[in-house]
Amino acid sequence: MGVGLLWTTLGNPESRKEAAAETAQRTYKRGTIYDRDGNRLNYSKKVGGKRYYRGGRAYSTLTGFFSQTYGSMGIEKTFNTDLVSYRSVTGKKEGCSIELTTSTALQQAAYNAISDIPDGAAVVLDVKTGEILAMASTPTYDPETVDSTWDDLCEIDGLFLPNAYKNTFAPGSDFKIITACAVIDNGVDGETVEDNGYMTFKNGQTITNYNGNAYGTLDLDDAIKFSSNVYFMQKGLDMGGDALEKSIRKFLIGDSIELDFTTLKSTLNFEDYSDQVVASIAFGQGQTEVSPLQMAMAAQAIANDGVMLKPYLIQNIRTPSGSVKSEGETEILSDSVTSKETADRVTSAMTLAAERYGFGYIGPEGWDVAAKTGTAETGKSYNGWVVSFAPSEDPKYVVVVMAANQEEDGIYYKYAVDQIYDALADYDQLRDYSSDSEDSD
Repeated sequence: MGVGLLWTTLGNPESRKEAAAETAQRTYKRGTIYDRDGNRLNYSKKVGGKRYYRGGRAYSTLTGFFSQTYGSMGIEKTFNTDLVSYRSVTGKKEGCSIELTTSTALQQAAYNAISDIPDGAAVVLDVKTGEILAMASTPTYDPETVDSTWDDLCEIDGLFLPNAYKNTFAPGSDFKIITACAVIDNGVDGETVEDNGYMTFKNGQTITNYNGNAYGTLDLDDAIKFSSNVYFMQKGLDMGGDALEKSIRKFLIGDSIELDFTTLKSTLNFEDYSDQVVASIAFGQGQTEVSPLQMAMAAQAIANDGVMLKPYLIQNIRTPSGSVKSEGETEILSDSVTSKETADRVTSAMTLAAERYGFGYIGPEGWDVAAKTGTAETGKSYNGWVVSFAPSEDPKYVVVVMAANQEEDGIYYKYAVDQIYDALADYDQLRDYSSDSEDSD
């Protein structure tokens, strides 16, 4: 038995790698995690010494922690072997450093925006590069106190399953931006729908609009603007379950997506293509669950003329000598999520919806916003969503806010989105100023 165990460890590359990392942690100073601007987030001062966390509660669900007693989470766990750099040949007893794509100013703004939401998430993406500029989750914790508060932390449901990217939720009406692309791409957008507030199916089930509202004669723009369930149910049935599913899967809903720091998962289940199942999925209910990061990816694809980029969090990993060991880069996941013409039409409809929600112009440049809210019914509570990007005429940034298991509609969380866009306007000005300064050198 003992010989078998020894062979398993020696013969398994991952086990050997982990064993080497364990040994290195006793002799190498753990590497530093930085934000995109070179600010230290997680760092150590000596070999085997205390780990310091300047990112605090805003970053803890992303960068995680490293504990001699309780192990590690987040970036600290995923990139543990890089941080201890046990293969270093410089003679310097120090691990590799990791630079993230996040801006600490935006990360703090994203966290502040959702800090009063017990079960929430906020995601900010760069539309043109796929960089994750901020990604915060609640519940969260103070990484400085992990060792002393471990038992209490273990009692908090979902604490170590960050809502922004590890957990999935029913999307509600924000999913209609995906269905809208399907409506156009499958050629069923031509005729209007008479919305009397409800639809009754052959089995006797009746599904209504939110609050039972009836909107009358609707085209696609109206349907997104007023968030008509009836319109999207009817269009889902018009195109058929098979066509709807194929269009939704172009957004990679239902796939496992390997990112540089995690594996993103979602659920899409059409069961038997019955009318009520197809109709429910079409307006964002049914057996569909997505993470806020995946809805941000869907918005990014629409904002980017139908081209979906792979989100990435690692800007680079540097050896102790300063050389780049690996570097993040923009990568296309799919260049055929939808067409530019379709994306433009959906963007236009989302801009009308944002005006109805009360989004004004943002920042000194006067950005307008494209947005869609969602309120998914989950029994006795709601998942509230706002999925958006700006400026709508030439999108730069995606902002998604989600609040799970709440009592409020999705539109309630507009205040959180506004806070993030205020910070983004400042970030954008600083980025433009920095770029101009570099060009003049």
